[in-house]
Amino acid sequence: MSTGRTTPDETESTGASTAETAATSQSTASTGETLLDVQNLKKYYDDDGLFGDPVQAVDGVSFDLRKGETLGVVGESGCGKTTLGRTILGLEEATDGSVIADGRDVTEISGAERREWQRDAQMVFQDPDSSLNDRMTVGEIIREPLDAHDWQTAEDRRARVFELIDKVGLREEHYYRYPHQFSGGQRQRIGIARALALEPEFIVLDEPVSALDVSVQARIINLLDRLQDDLGLTYLFIAHDLSVVRHICDRVAVMYLGNVVELGETEAVYTDPAHPYTVSLLSAIPGSFGPDRDRITLRGTPPSPRDPPQGCRFVTRCPAKVRPDEYDELSEAAWSSIESLHTVFRARANADESVLDRLKAMLGRSVREDVAETRTDLFGGLDLPSEVGSVIDEAVDRARTGDDEGAAELLREEFGSVCNAEQPDEHVVDADGRFSKCVRHQDGYDDPGAVIERRANR
Repeated sequence: MSTGRTTPDETESTGASTAETAATSQSTASTGETLLDVQNLKKYYDDDGLFGDPVQAVDGVSFDLRKGETLGVVGESGCGKTTLGRTILGLEEATDGSVIADGRDVTEISGAERREWQRDAQMVFQDPDSSLNDRMTVGEIIREPLDAHDWQTAEDRRARVFELIDKVGLREEHYYRYPHQFSGGQRQRIGIARALALEPEFIVLDEPVSALDVSVQARIINLLDRLQDDLGLTYLFIAHDLSVVRHICDRVAVMYLGNVVELGETEAVYTDPAHPYTVSLLSAIPGSFGPDRDRITLRGTPPSPRDPPQGCRFVTRCPAKVRPDEYDELSEAAWSSIESLHTVFRARANADESVLDRLKAMLGRSVREDVAETRTDLFGGLDLPSEVGSVIDEAVDRARTGDDEGAAELLREEFGSVCNAEQPDEHVVDADGRFSKCVRHQDGYDDPGAVIERRANR
């Protein structure tokens, strides 16, 4: 018996590839007029101290969004991309900062003004499976925002739904079907139609193609590009696929641990990245910097957003970190181990001691003795200069006596630099206003890219 499932070929043209969208996908509709002005936006998640300090998901993000453009937001999972988009829309309450649209701060509005903003700004979600209600027909799903805002008459809403179904490349008979009867690409088209229902100016696209096959990705990207041209839409395009972002976005913002570390014209960022994190991120694209350049593998994982570094957010993993002159020739393996040990001490110093004790007891291990094992694991195979080894041993001794904070402070004082002490300012790095947050853009420091290459060739 037929299930009524619609195959992708019924409504989606074939033969497109993501690469083929490069010539047509970047928006050319940007007017230069500002639609949104985001200033020092913050979103913290506070659990009343149950697990320590609040999670600083978005911490002081500022940028403008121009009418008709597509601004990409990229970064590792957990860097705050989605939270940024949701906070701008008002789906999450901002902790601080402002989002100015049409002369009003939309983080402060309520009532009729808030409903008006909800009509002007919409979102397309990452997973079309979970974002659509399987108990509702396609027609009901697309009509839902029209009903919620009491948009015109019932007959007008029905006509609007059929108009949207046609606009996103579906067919009239799909009005009566359910989401499970469609392919992934078609379900995302349904989500796009729903987002367009109230004729918004601005749409947050939260990884709209990441759950789709490559060939389907290209069709959805082409659809989004066409809708932008036809309707004058402005997009905030959140993604982790760097190639897709390059094809569709006019500008790109690179996020790390709740901060935007670089923002500028897409081609400028991709061909000449300024921030060390951007360099590392783009090196993951095969051939991005030529056939002779290896991928830059960042050590460790990002620090906890509950306890970010005091200085630059990227300092614990940065391949271009400013180092004390007396230790500049220390091997990269040694630096990696020193940074890892410092991260361990900071985590221990900020941990709830009673929780830590219980976890160690469950594992049958001593809370204090295992720091010596950590020292062996990190430095056992390294030939360290005697003065370096002495500092590390002293730090380990402090930690074994319970002074984890003192151990971390000793490593920071001995091996730290301006990168550990100061949060970098925005530095304009090209004539188009691209900025990067790295102290190496200041006078007296070598360029980040040159430092990364020099250290990689040691």
